[in-house]
Amino acid sequence: MNNTQAVEILESFESSFQDKVIIPEELELVWLKKAVGRYSTEIAPLSFDETCNEFDQKLDRYVIDTLAAIMKQLYQQREVSKVNKRISIVTKNLSIDGNNGSKTAARAELEYDALNSAIMINNQKTTAYT
Repeated sequence: MNNTQAVEILESFESSFQDKVIIPEELELVWLKKAVGRYSTEIAPLSFDETCNEFDQKLDRYVIDTLAAIMKQLYQQREVSKVNKRISIVTKNLSIDGNNGSKTAARAELEYDALNSAIMINNQKTTAYT
């Protein structure tokens, strides 16, 4: 049984969307560390060795996909921020913002990603009926 490598989570994350821009691996690793922190706080501790980018155990597929879903939420937060910062022209008599549809779509996708990661986390918590 081999320990799970960071690349397995990164592959799951990258498979969740199609993007024309290559995301730097360093940024993906930052999101992975944040995902591990959230998972460790909300569900169960995970031990991730940042020097060799490896977990101390073999993670099951749902845990891998949950970490990837949290990363996707972080990615989408960044995309919403980018869309919101695009230039708008506003004067006393004129307001031009050609990105309104983009802002709405980006926000809707972020809401979906946030709900998806919350559901996946909730599915892994022990119930009160145990």
